[in-house]
Amino acid sequence: MRAFSTSARAAGKTAVSIVPPVHHTVKFRKSQLMDKYASLQIPRSSVTSPKYRPQRTCQDRVREHHINTVESDMMLITYAHNQQVLVGNKPRPRKGDSPYQLYQPQRVPYGGTQATKDIKVRSWRNVPMLEAITINCFVKPATMNHDLAAAAKVMLQQITGEKPTSVYARTNVPSWTLRPGMPMGAKIKLTGQPMNQFLTTLTEIVLPRSKTFTGVSNSTGDQNGNITFSLTADDIRHFPEIEGNLELWPQTFAIDLCFHTSAQVDPEARTLLSAYGLPFVGKERYPARW
Repeated sequence: MRAFSTSARAAGKTAVSIVPPVHHTVKFRKSQLMDKYASLQIPRSSVTSPKYRPQRTCQDRVREHHINTVESDMMLITYAHNQQVLVGNKPRPRKGDSPYQLYQPQRVPYGGTQATKDIKVRSWRNVPMLEAITINCFVKPATMNHDLAAAAKVMLQQITGEKPTSVYARTNVPSWTLRPGMPMGAKIKLTGQPMNQFLTTLTEIVLPRSKTFTGVSNSTGDQNGNITFSLTADDIRHFPEIEGNLELWPQTFAIDLCFHTSAQVDPEARTLLSAYGLPFVGKERYPARW
């Protein structure tokens, strides 16, 4: 074993120490333990700490609207008496009467090939809320001009205020001049304050001024509470960050928006997003498990 002090080696003692090597795992400075450095011992989360950094520097209208209005309304709308857990459609195990079925995958669920989650009892613990917004921008002409992919990435950064990540091709299609690793666009996932700010700009400025947007279809959804729709390249020009410098944006690109919610079914997700100002059109589709 190692000796954890130099005096042991100097005295010719055995290199064994019974003291746990705390000073090897916990780093601290003895000078900061003095009384005059008491302010350095305060955790960073405390306001009195010199290293404190505020997380919320502005008022979040969407968050306050959700806490004061939407949360109680969604609790009232989704609540039902004598609720029970609705078991989802799960993959079916094989009988196992044949040795050839030992390593075979499970059979597909009844009525389809996609498994569904269990619908739990609605309560104040699982009130639907908006968790994130994913924005994807795929530029098909980028196969001939790689600069268009960079322009799409800058456009997403301009309208969201966050840094997006590039999207690269994964397949090889010679007829489309597509090669693996070619930049084809950008994507970004918004949460927290940037997500709420983008939602406010979208519902109060961009969509009311759009001439082609007629509303989100009530048939959209992935059966797990995620709603998706698209915006055209002309709709992007209505963002204030783009409209203020149109001469710098000779070309804009269409984007795909995906709203990730904690709703258990799509109708609850559409009801939640309608409370934030997103219009929905068409006949509402209710799932069989409701």
